[in-house]
Amino acid sequence: MIEQIVRGPLVAPLEDGTVAWHADGSVAFDERGILLFAGSWETLRSQLPADSPPTRISEGVILPPLLDLHTHIPQHPIRGAFAEGVSDDAPGGRLLNALKRNVFPAEVRCNAPDYARAVIESFAADVLANGIIGGAAFMTVSAAATEMALEILPATWSVGLVLMNRNCPPDLRTDEMNLEADVARIAGRFGRRLIVTDRFAVATKTPLRRAGCRLAARFGLRTQTHLNEQMAEKLLIERELYPEASSYTDVYRRDGLLDHQAILAHCIHMNPDEWQMLVSSGAAIAHCPTSNLLLGSGLMQLDRVLQHKIPFAIATDMAASPTVSMLAEMKRFVQVHSGASVRATPSEALWRATLAPARILGLDEQVGLLKAGRPASFIEVEPAVPGPGRSVDDMIRALLPEDIDNPRPTVVRVTLAGKTAFERSVRRA
Repeated sequence: MIEQIVRGPLVAPLEDGTVAWHADGSVAFDERGILLFAGSWETLRSQLPADSPPTRISEGVILPPLLDLHTHIPQHPIRGAFAEGVSDDAPGGRLLNALKRNVFPAEVRCNAPDYARAVIESFAADVLANGIIGGAAFMTVSAAATEMALEILPATWSVGLVLMNRNCPPDLRTDEMNLEADVARIAGRFGRRLIVTDRFAVATKTPLRRAGCRLAARFGLRTQTHLNEQMAEKLLIERELYPEASSYTDVYRRDGLLDHQAILAHCIHMNPDEWQMLVSSGAAIAHCPTSNLLLGSGLMQLDRVLQHKIPFAIATDMAASPTVSMLAEMKRFVQVHSGASVRATPSEALWRATLAPARILGLDEQVGLLKAGRPASFIEVEPAVPGPGRSVDDMIRALLPEDIDNPRPTVVRVTLAGKTAFERSVRRA
């Protein structure tokens, strides 16, 4: 029995990497919150029984919920101020100096349970209001704060307990004595939603990284870290901290981090051998174009990623990005790759913000596709799309914000398994 029908423009990523759209689309779902139909309104209308419920007209465009494959929960209070007070030519690079000046102090504050809870709840509300219902996030070295984040966030979010034991403040170092017990407890409650998270090779020594990887193997967990974000970082790792390794990526390979379906953020300054290590390991890339641009890190070689068929999704890397908005990140993705040999389209951006991260996270039976038999989870985004005859890329482009750094709210409703999880009144002209 149909419980609800929603009619409006509809954009639907498909399993083959393309995107379908219906200027006059619709979704219908039953009382269990399972999709019965997603597609053309005319097709659905011809099949409706006489006792169908009234149709709700959407105030936006219907599309799958968004996912963010790489973000930092404790940095939510400093979004947009990640590198505040750090000059472009700071010795050691903007990234390492911003961590010391702004990021680590923000993360230390999350050692206090009440503060951590407030930050997590603010993050959870912000991402939901932007149509983001899951992804992979870093928390801190605090097991209590990581467990709290997993309790508060929906089950579509995975969260990392961070490993760090050098080049960071003393109160941001991993409790190595209790690490095994902490991981066992949290993994016992949340399973693979817990991610073993190496901050990056600058901040984590090999013995701790290897201990974390052994725990990932023992409890069936995946790993995540940062890789080849800035050249100064790469040179520090390869020339000073790990001169015996053949490359930055080789540090992670030899220590076992690549053996656990790793999510690797950035991957900008890669050599041919490093690309091959990623291919051999089956790792996925979290591509963060806004962060890469604003921190002056460089441009990820999209052509190499596609050539090697490495799974990737776009991600915010908030707070290096000033906003949690994945719609803004989609627009930046299209912008930064507009003049490259492989140009990113709005359709590709949508696919890499929905179905691609769902597949990487193992959530593709729940989200990413608007398909009969799947949970009725979708978002509605204003403004209305261009008229009939326009391309799918025109349709998606109309949804992307004009101001990428300070996008106005445009998600008007989030529906999860048939239930309204968020609703906002549409702004009228």
